[in-house]
Amino acid sequence: MRVGPGEKLSRRVRDTAVGGVTVAMAVAAHGIAGGGLPSGSTLVLLAGFAAVVVGVSAAIPALRSGRPALVAVLAAGQVGAHLTLGVGGHHSGASASAVPSPGMIVAHVLAIGVCAAAIAAAERIGPRTEAALRAVVAALFAAIPVAEQARTWRPVVDVHPIVSALCRAATPRRGPPVLV
Repeated sequence: MRVGPGEKLSRRVRDTAVGGVTVAMAVAAHGIAGGGLPSGSTLVLLAGFAAVVVGVSAAIPALRSGRPALVAVLAAGQVGAHLTLGVGGHHSGASASAVPSPGMIVAHVLAIGVCAAAIAAAERIGPRTEAALRAVVAALFAAIPVAEQARTWRPVVDVHPIVSALCRAATPRRGPPVLV
């Protein structure tokens, strides 16, 4: 099956959205459930984790389409992001245990649902948006006037630099002497 440039772009956008939205919603769910917002090195770890999710989503063909695969990637992403927040030293006090609280679990499950709905909606409206943008760009380029022939530059007056005038005056007009 041949894949066009629009299809490649939509795959890349989908994979990037899966990674970015997974981490963003995990941080939001974590904060809502009382885990607080990450800072410093934990943000760097989360950015690295988002890159891993993007890479995994792009590398495995079975994860590129279908709702069950999307939900599986998002669920693994929520678990991984939660663990990344824990490794980054973000859990403290009562939430430092290995088992998350029920509120934290509910928040992460809701994040999976929100992520899946957002990505599914983007996949649904993406091709329509691309078609609309192509039509607008085509209309804009059709409205731009095109010159029929290239215009050439012609000087209004014949300009002779002073140097050429001096050289013409200094050049002798006679040839070599003629032998008699």
